[in-house]
Amino acid sequence: MNIGIRRVAIATAALTVLAIAGSGSAPATEPHHAGFFPHAISLGDFDGDGVPDLAVPASAERKVTVFLSDGRLGIRSNHAYPVGQGPTWVETADLDGDGRMDLVTANTGAGTLTAYFGDGTGGFGAPTEIPGLAGAVAIVAGDFRRSGRMDLAVLQVIGERLLILENRGRGRFVPARSYRIGRGPHILAKANLTRDGNLDLVAASLGPHTLSVLVGKGDGSFHEPKPVSVGRFPHYMAFGDWNRDGHADVAVVVAGEDAVELLAGDGHGGLTKLGRVTVGTNPHGIVTGDFTGDGIADLLVANRSSRELVLLAGDGRGGFTARQPLRTEQDIIALAAADLDRDGHLDLALVSASHNRVVLLRGTGTGEFRLVGAPGGAP
Repeated sequence: MNIGIRRVAIATAALTVLAIAGSGSAPATEPHHAGFFPHAISLGDFDGDGVPDLAVPASAERKVTVFLSDGRLGIRSNHAYPVGQGPTWVETADLDGDGRMDLVTANTGAGTLTAYFGDGTGGFGAPTEIPGLAGAVAIVAGDFRRSGRMDLAVLQVIGERLLILENRGRGRFVPARSYRIGRGPHILAKANLTRDGNLDLVAASLGPHTLSVLVGKGDGSFHEPKPVSVGRFPHYMAFGDWNRDGHADVAVVVAGEDAVELLAGDGHGGLTKLGRVTVGTNPHGIVTGDFTGDGIADLLVANRSSRELVLLAGDGRGGFTARQPLRTEQDIIALAAADLDRDGHLDLALVSASHNRVVLLRGTGTGEFRLVGAPGGAP
């Protein structure tokens, strides 16, 4: 079923550039508005300029906002697109195989997905609704069948299952297989935990406080979920080889413990406890990257209640050291890292849930950031 499309221009105001060291507080500024209660973020180059753009769903407004980057850590244009009720997740991928970036939202209230197919210049055609997905809370795209087409994995809180939708071409998705997941499934991520080239899936469940690992077979099916106990209320995850043993490891935010739990992968989909780092009050979002410029993967965590970012500097042996928190004055629920100004350093895009905003931070490559946001011009 198709629904009509409309575009709403959202005004933005220039922001003052502020240097932020490893501690202290960032003064209030006028941010990029993202609709009422934005809940997630995904990056994708929608206009083909080589710089990632942002897609942010507003869970209380039935819309997703696309922010087109200007290559200087500014936003050159914003457009809001209608989606189903309660969009809590967004994923970006080339869903129809035309070489252009598309996006899809998981609409928890409506029990649907809304897909928009990009035109390669930053615009999108009419949306396509995918119904029959009660309680869809998270979604990831991946070539699970190694067919060259991007399939979808949808996490549903109603029914407590993970459903695979096979891509049959031209933007058409058909339900294929489903798997039971622990009570209160909430977050879904993809990774290659087995080094066999097949994508695997990891789902976080709030009820039993577990991660469910589904090892991919490469034909669109997965081995039955293996639950791994973690701390209370697991949220977002990041993946990397923290101890440099050649196997992918996991870092998961455990909000109920005010910490990040580190799990070592064994190369076969198994995870064992590696350690835990206390980060602050009510952490949610997490990203990984070399933020300090030493060639070793670090972690960056957003604490919603204490309104701060914490950099966990990696030592390359599986250990992380928390640096002095950076105050943001924002309740950051999700964040993404990418080089948004082409200077070779990772920058940050932060989603503030109750403040309805997106905030951009310029990375220096030394573990420090600058608050930026001059849309359409150099900061």
